[in-house]
Amino acid sequence: MKKGIYRFNADCGRMGNLKGVFIATNEQVKELIKSKIEVYFGEVLGKHSEICGSIEKKQVILLSDDSEAVNLVEKYELTSGFNPFDYTAINFQFDNDDSDDITIREIIDKRLLKKKQKQVQK
Repeated sequence: MKKGIYRFNADCGRMGNLKGVFIATNEQVKELIKSKIEVYFGEVLGKHSEICGSIEKKQVILLSDDSEAVNLVEKYELTSGFNPFDYTAINFQFDNDDSDDITIREIIDKRLLKKKQKQVQK
């Protein structure tokens, strides 16, 4: 799975925007958008802001999938801001388990693994 550098920008109305640069695979980003899992960011834009919601395609933009660029960003820890994969889900269950305590990245990786296992069984 090829990694890429992504920009995240979620407009939260008059409260502000959530912005970030993060690294993920194309498969992870596609699954996050397709799954409509609600990401719980918490009160990141101030007291009583309670930001949560599913990630839309227009909110995540691939900046580069050049392996040298990705390696530099990883090596020098140049990611910044909000990464939806680092937060937890709200009102979501995976395989009848309460998924409030695991990160979105863990949920997405489990979903992708399960899909691959199903493909191998066919």
